[in-house]
Amino acid sequence: MLSHYYGREAGLELREDIDTVLEPGMVISMEPMLTIADGQPGAGGYREHDILIITEDGNENITGFPYGPDHNIIGS
Repeated sequence: MLSHYYGREAGLELREDIDTVLEPGMVISMEPMLTIADGQPGAGGYREHDILIITEDGNENITGFPYGPDHNIIGS
């Protein structure tokens, strides 16, 4: 199983190997992703995408779109 970088912003990558200082007012995209290699049971990928505004005491998620297992069904 492979994982993708955490997220991004123009000119900024949110990865564990890069020190990034987040400041209030910044808008970032968080994109956690999992990939199972071709040929392996369950092969494929899954990514969720959130848009966050950094605040003085944390963040505000402005995505407003439902996600998770109940909303990611392929086929019928």
